[in-house]
Amino acid sequence: MTENDQDQVQEQSADQIQLEGGTYEVIRHRLSNHGRDLRQRLDKLNTARKEVFGAIESKLIASERISTQNNCVPRDMVPVGDSFIFGYNVFVGLRTETVVADVFAVYRFQEGSFVESGLELITDEQFEADFKNLYKYYRHTVFSKFAVIGHHLFMVFQVGKDVTDVKTFKWLIREGKLQYLDNRSDHEFVYPPQHEFEWIRTTQDMHRSGLNPHISIEDRIFVETVGGDLTIKIEDNTASGEGIYSEPVDDPDQTLNDAEIYYAIIGNVIALKIRPYQEPHFRYILYSEKTQRAVRIDSVRDACVLLPEDHGLVFPKGYFLQTGDLKQFDTDMQDMVFEKRIS
Repeated sequence: MTENDQDQVQEQSADQIQLEGGTYEVIRHRLSNHGRDLRQRLDKLNTARKEVFGAIESKLIASERISTQNNCVPRDMVPVGDSFIFGYNVFVGLRTETVVADVFAVYRFQEGSFVESGLELITDEQFEADFKNLYKYYRHTVFSKFAVIGHHLFMVFQVGKDVTDVKTFKWLIREGKLQYLDNRSDHEFVYPPQHEFEWIRTTQDMHRSGLNPHISIEDRIFVETVGGDLTIKIEDNTASGEGIYSEPVDDPDQTLNDAEIYYAIIGNVIALKIRPYQEPHFRYILYSEKTQRAVRIDSVRDACVLLPEDHGLVFPKGYFLQTGDLKQFDTDMQDMVFEKRIS
C-alpha cells in the first residue's frame, strides 16, 4: 500500500467517524424533541384532568415517632375521627392477665406531633369483659389487624396456628366515635379466595401406561411420582423415565394412582399441586411453557393470585411471569395471606 493510499484510508475513516457521530447527534436531538413534546402534551392533559375532576396534592408534612409503655411488635393502625388507634402485641412476662392497654393505644395529632390521649375512645364495659375472656380462653391469642367494612370497625385477633383462625370485636363508627356492638361477627370478616384459579384433580383417564408410566396434563406436560422420584416431562414418552425436572419422593414403591395431583393452567404457566404417597404436605411447582422450565415454590400453598392484564402470578415470596421470568424475595416470613388488591 502506497503512502497516498494510506492517506485516503485515513480520510475515509475520519469521514466515517464524523458521519456516525453526526447520525448519533441527529437521532439524539430527535429523541429529545419527541420527549419534550410528549411531556408538554402530558402536562396539558393533566391540567385538563385537574380542571374536570379536581386534584388534591399528596405530600409528606412531617414524620413522627410514637412510643408505647412497653416494648411491642406493631401490627396495625386505623384512623377514627381526629384520632387513630394503634394495635400491637407485647410480651406480658409473669403477669397472668392481658389488659386492653397491653394491645391498644389511642393517639391524637396535635401541633405537629402525636399525643397519647387515653383509651376513652374504646372504653366499654362489655368490650373489656369480652377482651378479658378472649385472652383467658385462647392462650395463644395475638392481635392481627384492623378492618373497616362499611361503617364498622373490626378488631381481628388470631387465636390459632392458622392465620384464618380469628376472633373479632365489632364496633360501629359514628361521627368520629365508636360504639361497641359484639364479638359474634367473625363470619363478617373473611379473607378473599387465596387462589384466583381452581385446582383440577387428575383422573384415571389421564394415565399413560408403559415402562415408565405418567399422567398427562392436557397433553402439555407429563407428571409421575413412581420409581423413587417426582418427574415432569415435556414429551409423552413412557419408554424413558427422564424429564426436565426431578426430585426424590419418600416412598419409592408407590404406584401412579397413589399420589394426589392437581393442576391449573394459567396462560403459558402450569401450576402443579402434588402430594406423593403418604407424605404430609403438598409440593407446589410452576412450569413455564415459554422457557420449558419448572421450579418448586411451596409458598404458593399460602396464596397465589393473578397479576393485572394476564402478566403472570404473584405469591407471598415472589412472582412468576408469563414470559417465564421468576423473582423470589429473600424473606423468612411464613403463613402469609392475601388480604386485598388495590387497582
